[in-house]
Amino acid sequence: MKGFFFSISFLFAISSNAQILQRSQGFPADPVTALSWCEDTLYIGTQGSGVFVLVEQRILPSRRFDKFSRSIIYDFENCEPVTSGTLQAYPIIAASPDGTTYTAEDGFLRIEFTDAGSRMDDRPSGIWHFPELQMAPYETGLTFIRNGSELSAYAQNDQIDVFIAKGLIFDVASTPFGLLLSTEAGLYRWEKGWQLRYEGLPIFAFDGPNVRTPLGVIALEELLDGNWAMDDFSTPSERTPAPEPYFDVDTIDNTYYGFGPNGLEVFDSTGALFSITSARGLPAMGPGSYDVALTNENLFVATPKGLWVFLNEGKPNDLRDIGVLFWQNGLRIESFENLEVSPTTIGFTVLQRKVSAGKVYGRYRLNSGAWESFSVSERIILERPAPQNYTLEIQTSTRLDFAQGMNAECAFTVRAPWYKRIWPWVAIVLGAASILVLRQRKTKIRLEERLQLQERLADAELASKRLQMNPHFLFNALDAISNFIFKNQPKDAVKYMGKLAKMMRLTLDSSRSEAMVLADEMELINQYLDLCKLRYGNFEVQWKVDEELDTFDHYVPPMLLQPIVENAVQHALRPVMAMEQEAVLSIQIILNENGLCISVEDNGPGIPTEVTSSDSHGLSIIEERLDLLSKKYSQTFEKRIEPLAESTLSTGTCVSLILPADFGH
Repeated sequence: MKGFFFSISFLFAISSNAQILQRSQGFPADPVTALSWCEDTLYIGTQGSGVFVLVEQRILPSRRFDKFSRSIIYDFENCEPVTSGTLQAYPIIAASPDGTTYTAEDGFLRIEFTDAGSRMDDRPSGIWHFPELQMAPYETGLTFIRNGSELSAYAQNDQIDVFIAKGLIFDVASTPFGLLLSTEAGLYRWEKGWQLRYEGLPIFAFDGPNVRTPLGVIALEELLDGNWAMDDFSTPSERTPAPEPYFDVDTIDNTYYGFGPNGLEVFDSTGALFSITSARGLPAMGPGSYDVALTNENLFVATPKGLWVFLNEGKPNDLRDIGVLFWQNGLRIESFENLEVSPTTIGFTVLQRKVSAGKVYGRYRLNSGAWESFSVSERIILERPAPQNYTLEIQTSTRLDFAQGMNAECAFTVRAPWYKRIWPWVAIVLGAASILVLRQRKTKIRLEERLQLQERLADAELASKRLQMNPHFLFNALDAISNFIFKNQPKDAVKYMGKLAKMMRLTLDSSRSEAMVLADEMELINQYLDLCKLRYGNFEVQWKVDEELDTFDHYVPPMLLQPIVENAVQHALRPVMAMEQEAVLSIQIILNENGLCISVEDNGPGIPTEVTSSDSHGLSIIEERLDLLSKKYSQTFEKRIEPLAESTLSTGTCVSLILPADFGH
């Protein structure tokens, strides 16, 4: 597909399909000095013989400006010849509103039509139709279009394949051996695309069960088997006579395409529809093979002088479409149809595909009133139309009597301004009152929910404080200090007292804020674990912190991690130490795509599967706090409890906290 569209765009750019008017068509003997498109007419100024005009593909002296018959025309201004100034150099170009370009050169006038065809290639082309062949999901046959060394396959107007051969493509045929393609490089067969089946000998054409090669004619079966000798080739009994330039007709969808000496005629059962001649780029007809194919509104014409493509099914730019742009108060709107408006002004603009030559006339009327004339592409303004129902009729034609042309019609209603109607005001008052009541109720509900949330969060934080300030822990700590003093171990007593004081200070400081620096939280946990080691005996603590993690740049909710660590020491490590085994506590802190992840692992006996967070007072308080924090900050605060089946520790439990990475910022 990409190769096909590239070919079309490239060849459009290099093709020059134009009509050339020379001396035989009236081109002036004196040099052309100026061109101007004015009042639907092309005017031609000359160096010494005045003004000429283009009339139906003939160049004639202008009767309108016959007084300039011996003048030098330098330019045109407001449709009037200018007889002084500086002569223009070739090429001299003018364009009509429909896009037709007129270019004056030395000795001729070139006319490039907007509906001209483009030659894709000048090498021999061809079109092959196989209505009996089907390819899923398509239910119709296949069409192949040759463009030199490029072959495009179509099914139901869809391009399904583009194949570029090594050298020229000669012929396509449906045979008992499948769909075959002959080229300079050899023979191809269609198998979900063209696959090379025989290489090394050019295949000129298919002739029934035989093929023609430079060596002569050979049976297709022998060639495909590869079991052939030079004796298998024979010369053709007769040569195909050269085609004659007589009228030839092809049929596509009940439309007939007939080739004759003057070009391509397109007609149906009712008569002629349109013609494609040399004026639109098609080369002059001569001996050879001609064919047409219609795909995606493009008409391809295969000729001995190359493959040509015409847009819009080859139809000339005629009055086929009429477009209307609608305006309200100077702004574009979709349409007037069934639209109730209260405008200051409304208007419309008619866009009309112009015929190849000739003027297009337009007129409109409202509610079957008098017709008003307008020019195509002109914006028509209807000033302050009275409130009522309207029907707008638009007509365009190439005839002044509008006997033939295009029609458009739409209905719309102009209503009185809203401020002059009572119901909009009633609706405004009722709507405003409803909005005010709803907003007040919504504000009250939100305020009550926020107060409840803050109250529950405060209760949860207070419970967390109580956990951290466990009286049993304090009594045990003071008892341990007394025991050190009793044993005459003042250094240990002072050390123990210092750690307890630091932990108490950090705990009190953290309770005053909503967020705590991660480094301070780690320090609090270290002080607590040191106290636990002095109280219960020594155990191993492993800190695993991500090297790229800055602990001073991240925050955690206070009084959240210590209860988890305390729970691990009390219910996991102490039983291990009681059995005189090595107790290990591992704390891991990483930053990943989920957020800040803090995991507390132990090698204790583990938590039975039937035990939940509700069985632990401390863990249940933490879970409630996380739920409240998630609601307050509209972020995810999560706790996970899982066995250590895949951990570095053989047994035990892992409790993980997953917190937002940007918490506290």
